[in-house]
Amino acid sequence: MAVDVNKLIITQVDQITAFNNAGELEFILDELQDTTIANSEEKVDITGKGGRKIGSLKKNKAVTISGTNGVLVGGALAAQTGTEIENGTFKVRVTDVMTVTSNATATEKTAVGTVGAEIGTLYKKNSNGSLGTKLTQVAADPATGEFTYNPTSKAVTLFAGDVADGAEVVAFYDIEVESAKISNDSEKYSKTLKLYIDVTAQDNCDNAYHGQFIIQRGDFNGTFDLVMGSDPTTQAFEAESLAGGCTGSTNLWDLIVY
Repeated sequence: MAVDVNKLIITQVDQITAFNNAGELEFILDELQDTTIANSEEKVDITGKGGRKIGSLKKNKAVTISGTNGVLVGGALAAQTGTEIENGTFKVRVTDVMTVTSNATATEKTAVGTVGAEIGTLYKKNSNGSLGTKLTQVAADPATGEFTYNPTSKAVTLFAGDVADGAEVVAFYDIEVESAKISNDSEKYSKTLKLYIDVTAQDNCDNAYHGQFIIQRGDFNGTFDLVMGSDPTTQAFEAESLAGGCTGSTNLWDLIVY
């Protein structure tokens, strides 16, 4: 039975899925706050005697898909940066505030790095919260202004009298974590992916339909902002539909309603 596509109301965008040329899923956006498919074409006037307009030449159709997702999606971020998500063990830097007792203290986590310089520098914390005098890590037998560190026990040993009991010292050091990593490599650029935009629609008789926009080649824009502050971070995205490619199709998008 033929589907009547007249008087359709798109009530929501359900999700956007993206696939690479091998048909492998790159990401799913399913917390979409808004989505826009912007369509444009150029029109050049053809003029005759006296500058009268006698026709027009239409060319350069273009389609841009843009929107905002309510949560950050790693696969979409990788598409915007042109990289892949890596899983493994990576180093991150932590800030550790430690209280000194009897010329000793301990790190909360295990510092990693060059043996004998895993922490490198401790800072005495002043009464107003600022950081003051530096203490330097040595391999053994600290003198005044120095300290030692044992990564196995996480123990920090200070020179006697350098830091009063109950005073605080602050360390900045690297730890290893099992994690995922996305890089913005200066030599890699945003990806071109196949996009499926699923929508829910209804007609004026309240019949429900599913719709799907298919973009064969969505060229993602690598210009984007990650805004972090008082409001939750959202992910804005933009991709330009490209014609041609492996299939040779000239379609910028197809809409299937069923």
